[in-house]
Amino acid sequence: MKKNEVAHYPEITRYIEAQLRSNFAAKGIADIEIYWKSGELTSKIRELIAEHSEKCQCLQAYSKNMYPLNLDIFGIITDGTRFEIVILEVKLRESVGLSEWSQLLGYNVVSNAKYGLLINIDNGASSRLSAILSSDENASKIIRKKNTGEEITHLLGFMQWNTITQNFEYSTMGQLWSLSALSQELIKQFI
Repeated sequence: MKKNEVAHYPEITRYIEAQLRSNFAAKGIADIEIYWKSGELTSKIRELIAEHSEKCQCLQAYSKNMYPLNLDIFGIITDGTRFEIVILEVKLRESVGLSEWSQLLGYNVVSNAKYGLLINIDNGASSRLSAILSSDENASKIIRKKNTGEEITHLLGFMQWNTITQNFEYSTMGQLWSLSALSQELIKQFI
């Protein structure tokens, strides 16, 4: 029986978390917690605050000012004072293209999440999306000004999850083309 994309969420998040923790530890950052949730962003963040108040209280103001978004997976990386959100848009398609990329981009912009990954299970990206991401850096690095005047940079990437090897196949597509690239960006936020 073939699994649907949701059935792959636990193995994908376990792998990403192990890599992030290893990279944080290599930089001497030990007080980081990583929490994964699926579903509606604001209600799930409120759940995290209730379940892990010592580390997630810093999410309180964010949860009050956020729009409802239904996300495949999002990760909260926090030291109890600061936090970052990583959005994972997971697909099980023959190939992913501009509509899936646009969906990820929209989620990141609306949520103010700086980091987003489009992940296709056992398949790659369309030739059109591959060409765009390989030739246009601005398609995966979006710099915008919020209403407050604050500038925010969104970094996105594409990866392929291999269900046989239980590992990612990197593509060099996007700013976050590997978990090392994602880790390096996250580490900058907590140093």
